[in-house]
Amino acid sequence: MKIIADESIPQVKEAFGSFGKIELCSGREITGEILHDADVLLVRSITTVNETLLKKSSIKFVGTVTIGTDHIDQKYLSSQNISFADAAGCNAFSVAEWVLCAVTKIYNSTNSNFKGKSIGIIGYGNVGTKVARFFEAIGFKTIINDPPLDRKLGKQKFNSLEESLKCDIVTLHVPLNLEGIDLTYHLLDEKILNLLKRDSILINSSRGPVVDNNALSKIMAQKNNLRIVFDVWENEPSPNIELIKNANISTAHIAGYSLEGKLNGTHYIYKKFCDFLKAKQEWVPNYPIVENEMIEIDSNESFEKILLKITSHIYDITSDSELLKKSVELTEIQVPKYFDKLRKEYRIRREFNNYTIKLSRPNDALKNLLTKLRLKVI
Repeated sequence: MKIIADESIPQVKEAFGSFGKIELCSGREITGEILHDADVLLVRSITTVNETLLKKSSIKFVGTVTIGTDHIDQKYLSSQNISFADAAGCNAFSVAEWVLCAVTKIYNSTNSNFKGKSIGIIGYGNVGTKVARFFEAIGFKTIINDPPLDRKLGKQKFNSLEESLKCDIVTLHVPLNLEGIDLTYHLLDEKILNLLKRDSILINSSRGPVVDNNALSKIMAQKNNLRIVFDVWENEPSPNIELIKNANISTAHIAGYSLEGKLNGTHYIYKKFCDFLKAKQEWVPNYPIVENEMIEIDSNESFEKILLKITSHIYDITSDSELLKKSVELTEIQVPKYFDKLRKEYRIRREFNNYTIKLSRPNDALKNLLTKLRLKVI
């Protein structure tokens, strides 16, 4: 069996090596010629898998280590009896933690507190539910918008898009749908963007085209009363440089790039591939020891300050933002290579559940709250 895999999929050789010969390629350089005698294709979001890529191949199984599938033509795969597996949910906690780190950073930088604040969560799937869990734990009112679930479950829990836009924070966790009743391409167009509350925070860690980037850049240039936190961009890896420059936090599509999120992706498609072959599952991910896993906290500080110390220790989101903002110094030709480099060479980042909080004095309420964020507390 011949397996073609994106070279940036972690531990892919260890997971799939027993099934045959593995060839690793850059995701943007996987071509039909490379695939002509291959049986299996394993990709990330940067490889578009469709008839053009596969028509001269003998591929029988396609797996993507991502939660999004807009880069995969599933109708074509089905028509050719090619089995398909995604990794839905693999990095949901990673993205939710990225959102919490960003909000904590911005609120502390403006000496704001969480009390009485609201968050509009657009999309209530694997990621949105975890974002809601975190922000409900720290006292935010959650306003949830998810039309497909609304139709399925009723209106007990769900609100309109317009209601969610009235919140102090609006965060997007939807798939990219280019057609149909649940179209999400430019879901936030110029008209909708103008409905955002003054001084609110708009967060996008779903897919770049869910927000009209050019319209947003224009609005920011005119009124500068929005705070923007973006991890995904239209036209990646050639994003809107002005938007990167003016956003409060700009990162290079790495919100889901915790080590756990990445290895979960490999593990998810490995298990589905074993099911496809009716083979025994034997491989499990190898996780290194977490360094500096103990965080000492002064229980007397405000919760906002406590959370800033914890999140900054675990993940310095500002550093990631500063790296992408260096794009403004590059030429138009250099930007795409730099964007891909930031993703390919991304450092190891671990999730909250690997860390232990040592409180300066017992505080059951604080312990309970931090536990809800998946932190261990002593």
